[in-house]
Amino acid sequence: MSKGAAEGAELYYAQTSITKKVDLNRICSRISKYSTASRGDILLVLDGLLSVMNESLGDGESVHLGDFGSFRMVAGSKGSSTEKDFNTSLFHRAHIVFYPGTMLTDTIRNASFEKYIIPGTENKPEEGGGSDRPEIE
Repeated sequence: MSKGAAEGAELYYAQTSITKKVDLNRICSRISKYSTASRGDILLVLDGLLSVMNESLGDGESVHLGDFGSFRMVAGSKGSSTEKDFNTSLFHRAHIVFYPGTMLTDTIRNASFEKYIIPGTENKPEEGGGSDRPEIE
């Protein structure tokens, strides 16, 4: 995999994983524990936020939500050899880009990682040799 590596050499890479999914109703319930607003009130406000964001992004505006971050819609296009030949069918599909604010960049900065051992594999020796763990006698 690397230039000049011995034949058959392997590299191991890290990968993050999702532990579980939190849906909108659960988020609203959690927020209600930190405020005087009910879950329904929070859901109503978030629904309004999404409506305003859809409208703003559709109008070509960038949406800034303070320390949370900002959103903007982007779309590139294929090129044309002349301005006359360019038309809107050359655009690629639009997508929304999120730029995290300080609140979320602090979360990233303070992230910690740990090695996950797949259950049932922790004591199996690897092919061609023993385990790198010391034997207990």
